[in-house]
Amino acid sequence: MWYDKLNFYSKEAGLDVIPESDFFSRSLSEEEITRFPHLLELHPDFQDPTHFPVPPVLHLPEELAGLLSFSNGGAIINGEREFGYFSLQEIRYYYFAYGFPKYLPDFLPVAFNGGGIFYAYDFSTAGRLPIVAVASGNLSEEDTVLLGYSLEEVLAKSHNIEEDMDQLYPIRELSDKEKAHAKLLWELKTLNEDKNNGKVDLKTFLLAKKRIEAEIKAL
Repeated sequence: MWYDKLNFYSKEAGLDVIPESDFFSRSLSEEEITRFPHLLELHPDFQDPTHFPVPPVLHLPEELAGLLSFSNGGAIINGEREFGYFSLQEIRYYYFAYGFPKYLPDFLPVAFNGGGIFYAYDFSTAGRLPIVAVASGNLSEEDTVLLGYSLEEVLAKSHNIEEDMDQLYPIRELSDKEKAHAKLLWELKTLNEDKNNGKVDLKTFLLAKKRIEAEIKAL
């Protein structure tokens, strides 16, 4: 199987029975509400399933079904990449506990990276089924990052998925004008500190301050 070569550092008993196809698209059951009463405390609007209906497109992908049959929940590590994947019931729990029906209804969370970032299947479009990363505290489609199109592909990579998340907020190179402005502000800050510490006299301070402010204005 595709997962035979993976490094499991936590394993559980395998899933005996594959659930019906609508397992993930069902609304919260009375049994789940009784078992996890805080779900409705966190999201009282989930009490009425018509408010945030679970999309019928959600289902258990074949590759994940195979993995759960081998170990129903567990942890896989490859270099810096950690994949702490959920059991079948935990997938439903995390889907509701983190408000996916409200914020990302077409996305099914299946694992954590160990640092609060979900691995999730994206069911929002037809065709290939992407696997994305999304921060648990910032669930929006704009803040998802594509990781790959299969678990085998995603878990073959060894870098932390936090590096992929950095694509959302790339570090922009400052322009020459911005660099000059930052340098002058730093110079002005240092000048004020030197004045307060008695390192420069008042005349020198005023002349330097006037020059710096003029250069800032000229930018």
